[in-house]
Amino acid sequence: MELPLDLAEERFDWRRFAAVAALAVALQALVFGLVFTHLWYHVHDVTDIAIYHEYASWMADGAQPYRDFAIEYPPLAVPLMRAVGHTYDITAYTRWFSFEMFLFTLATAMVVAAAAVRLWPRDRRAYFAVALFAAAVAATGAIIENRYDVAVALVVAAVIGLLLTRQITLAAFVLGIGFALKLTPVALLPLVLLFVFHRPRRVVLATLAFAFSAVLPFVPYLLMSPAGVEHVFLYHLDRPLQIESVLGTPLLVGKALGLIPVAVGYGYGSHYIEAGSAHLLAALSGPLTVLAVAVTYALIWRRRETIVGDLRHVPLVVFALTVAIMVFGKVFSPQYVIWLLPALALVAVKDRLLGALGFAVLLLTQVEFPSLYGRLVGLKPGVLMLVSVRNAVFVATFAVALWRLASLPPTAAIPELPANGSLRTRANRL
Repeated sequence: MELPLDLAEERFDWRRFAAVAALAVALQALVFGLVFTHLWYHVHDVTDIAIYHEYASWMADGAQPYRDFAIEYPPLAVPLMRAVGHTYDITAYTRWFSFEMFLFTLATAMVVAAAAVRLWPRDRRAYFAVALFAAAVAATGAIIENRYDVAVALVVAAVIGLLLTRQITLAAFVLGIGFALKLTPVALLPLVLLFVFHRPRRVVLATLAFAFSAVLPFVPYLLMSPAGVEHVFLYHLDRPLQIESVLGTPLLVGKALGLIPVAVGYGYGSHYIEAGSAHLLAALSGPLTVLAVAVTYALIWRRRETIVGDLRHVPLVVFALTVAIMVFGKVFSPQYVIWLLPALALVAVKDRLLGALGFAVLLLTQVEFPSLYGRLVGLKPGVLMLVSVRNAVFVATFAVALWRLASLPPTAAIPELPANGSLRTRANRL
């Protein structure tokens, strides 16, 4: 049986990290350069890059986002769109945006490598983790080049790495950046605060760090156009039940079996379900998501001594929370699975069942999107059942993640090395 270590006190092996990171870079180059160029669909099928290019073109002409045109993305997404340049050449813009996302994927792989070296400083599992991350990127598919969600994955990976070194204030600051990128990372803030909840000053400092990085990017646009910034939040609150959502699964199955009349509408940048109960299911999405996150946090709170005392559980906890954020959302766009990649790669090293379920979600998502998306919108029974199976696997992933949290021991035995040099253990209590 492995004894838990205080990973934050372990000396970081930079030489080992260099070797693991080199493997991570090589594998990502292989995935982008070989795998993504030999897929059964075109790399830029069903892309959002055209939307980003349009916004970037308007900004290049002097228009201000939020004030002069409505934009549904939080403010830190704006520089990602503008940084590409080539605003008058969609072909060049697409090529350079894909390269930008490749760089973000490399950065995420490097952070995963650092976390893996921290988690497994003395065996080959660190190499296995970066190989799994590369496999997860390949399983996700070329959508990683067509959306900016890998920037959110980088935030998640950084939070994991910072928690492993107990840099709580910095982790909260990074989460604030995630909020200004995609809003949803705010759900991880209570987890970060859990590590210092018994020290009120540290809680206040971490909360202020989050608030600073989360709010500051909004301030210039709030001063220009409060209504434009409000649109970012109302846009997502008002969205209907998206066709790929888990809550829409009963309607998809009913339509595939010829039992329920279902139609498809388009709005808010995606296709949504039009059916008698679709509005009710969309309304239930918020309470169910809050419940899913609350149940996950209840299990985390019950096992807080173990989680804070044995940092090797951090990837599992982050993975469970990320799934909880997504599983009952009224929108489950294919790019959302990118958020799972860092935690999934680290969890799958030791948990074969949870890893297999997570990879199945990635693969089934790529099988459906983008090559079969037209058939999904056409409500073809085979694709409806494929998406329904993917959603069932995702619910099973959530259930197993909760089971793993509930199965953690109530306390963590932390090795101490007393003055006489003999190894003993103690229960780490807060």
